[in-house]
Amino acid sequence: MALNKWLSDPEIEEMRKKKEEMYNSLPEEQIQELKKESIRKIKRIHPGKEEVPTEDFSDSILKDVIEFKNWVDSRTYLKGDTEKIETWIKVLYKKMISINKVLNKDNYDQDLDEEFRKIPVDFLDEQTRLAVIKKLRNTKRTNSDNYFLRKLKLVVEIKIIEAKYYKILKRILD
Repeated sequence: MALNKWLSDPEIEEMRKKKEEMYNSLPEEQIQELKKESIRKIKRIHPGKEEVPTEDFSDSILKDVIEFKNWVDSRTYLKGDTEKIETWIKVLYKKMISINKVLNKDNYDQDLDEEFRKIPVDFLDEQTRLAVIKKLRNTKRTNSDNYFLRKLKLVVEIKIIEAKYYKILKRILD
């Protein structure tokens, strides 16, 4: 049998041609909408902020723990299953950590925002302050914003090192 017969099935070719014809006959606006929808499906991005149902997380973890318990109860000789038990526990632990990250992310962002408001306005120059605000709010940043954030990061690292030296000097003076 020829390899081409396997690769180019006539029915598949017809379906592909029909799809291309239908796609080419669509107006440009619909094509753009379809592209956006497919990108959203791929990235699983939904417009707007959705509430995270905590009940689903707790239910799924509870089901997993019960399933693990039932599995352990059904086993008579656990010494040979140590690797499986370790993987079960690792998976459950990772799920718990990921759930905690999702649930605590909003609180963490709010805390950072409140702490940033405590910084005096004239402490940072205007462009750096705007770049930090964009980073806090997860809005689109420009190249110059990224530049100012990198620059600020270097300055902060230097100041932290200097703060260690000042602590040593303070202990000497006291």
